[in-house]
Amino acid sequence: MLFRSLKDISGPIDNALDKVSAITGFYYTPNKTALNMGVEQNQLSRVGVSAQEIRKVLPEVVKDAPIGQGYLTVQYDRIVPLLIEAIKALREEIRVLKETK
Repeated sequence: MLFRSLKDISGPIDNALDKVSAITGFYYTPNKTALNMGVEQNQLSRVGVSAQEIRKVLPEVVKDAPIGQGYLTVQYDRIVPLLIEAIKALREEIRVLKETK
């Protein structure tokens, strides 16, 4: 298969639904500390997740923020595989529930 030609796949993302359930999505605005560090205030509200929460369930997508000082940042695009596996798990749960009706 062509898509695997550059990847050595070590396995699926286990417990994807539990991992997604452990993450809180929220609206936020940059605080004064962020603004003083150069974060742009270009909109009233943003959406995000906590890097600390993400690091507990998918540490591969969290890295040190470019501003340093112990801050972390989330690579949001790399969360998509987790979401795909969680959706598949939900679909399977729905399928099983429909069959037991």
